[in-house]
Amino acid sequence: MSKLMKRALEKIDQLDPRLVAGMIRKQLAETELYETVLDSLRDGIILIDASHRLVYANSVSRMLIPLRRARAREDERIDDLITDPDVVNYLRECWTLGEEHTASNEFHFQRGDTTRTVTITLSSFKSSGEGTKNGGEVYELMLISDITERKRAESRLRRSESLASMTTMAAGVAHEIKNPLASIGIHLQLLRKAFERKGQLSLDDASRYIDVIDEEINRLNGIVVDFLFAVRPMDVHLRLQNINRLLEELCDFVSPEYESHGMSVVRDLGSLPKVQLDENLMKQALLNILNNALAAMKSGGILTVSTRLDGNHVLIKISDTGHGIPEDTLSKIFEPYFTTKATGTGLGLTVVYKVIKEHGGDISVSSQVDVGTCFTISLPVPKGEWLALENKEGSKDITLNAEEIDHEADDTDR
Repeated sequence: MSKLMKRALEKIDQLDPRLVAGMIRKQLAETELYETVLDSLRDGIILIDASHRLVYANSVSRMLIPLRRARAREDERIDDLITDPDVVNYLRECWTLGEEHTASNEFHFQRGDTTRTVTITLSSFKSSGEGTKNGGEVYELMLISDITERKRAESRLRRSESLASMTTMAAGVAHEIKNPLASIGIHLQLLRKAFERKGQLSLDDASRYIDVIDEEINRLNGIVVDFLFAVRPMDVHLRLQNINRLLEELCDFVSPEYESHGMSVVRDLGSLPKVQLDENLMKQALLNILNNALAAMKSGGILTVSTRLDGNHVLIKISDTGHGIPEDTLSKIFEPYFTTKATGTGLGLTVVYKVIKEHGGDISVSSQVDVGTCFTISLPVPKGEWLALENKEGSKDITLNAEEIDHEADDTDR
């Protein structure tokens, strides 16, 4: 309602009835204009009062979520109007969060032969309350967005990236298996010639050929196992967790080995909201980076692990003061089978990259030769969590032991 209308209501007894009628017609015209604008939006908008009763719903909202009637009355409870039990449970859970809250979740609805994916964001707010004794009333705004096409586009992009990665990795496998196959072929020829020359061979004479063949077969098996691990779909189980707690536990785990090599571990962990994590996969990815840093600081140095909130993303920085990475190598470190080590498969950082992408995040690296390297991981914060900054660290309940984690850096490469 405009300020002019509010002042007019205060003095309505003193106004000409024709003037009042004109103001009402103008107000109705504005209201109709606002409704037309809201109905033209692609997103659904539903307004709910403090008693969870429907105040307003634009026409799009009725097409995005299932309602009992095409035209809902504006005095019914929203949880009685919505027919999907998952949405109803989500709303009732949100109502337990208190007066001021923001939450978001995804839902899937079957529309004929098509499955539509929508996000429902529920935010509470208080009206201005101008002209009232007790201040503004509390309302909830439901924003409903159809993200089906976006999800399909993301899926197509992931498939395209996966195909490109598979092509690169297949080429890498072909290159990797050439040497052991060639070695096996050469030693089989040597073994055959030795038989032809001597007529018979003792076990000692044959063992030098057989040992090499056996070693190359094991090497081939390792290449195949690593390849399958890198390309197979990851079974990701995400749940809200405190990334600082996981980093604290990992730092505690690696500190003794760092200190035994004359290195120190510095922690600078900021106050963060929770993020969606698969604990085991993220643990593996972070340990790969930590072990890389250990290998890069053979003559001592400092490992710094820091976190901070950057908008709606959590940033994790892991930096070392090691030998650094040359510029011509830096852009290749996440590529499959790229390694500068004498041993290792060159898949360590490829797996790290894949894990971070499975979390909807991103990873980058910066480095200077003889100065050090810094890995930066960016993880998205769920809409319902990014405002809920934790004031204290949660209890530590992550268990690490040497049996479940390979603390060697053989498969992590720079």
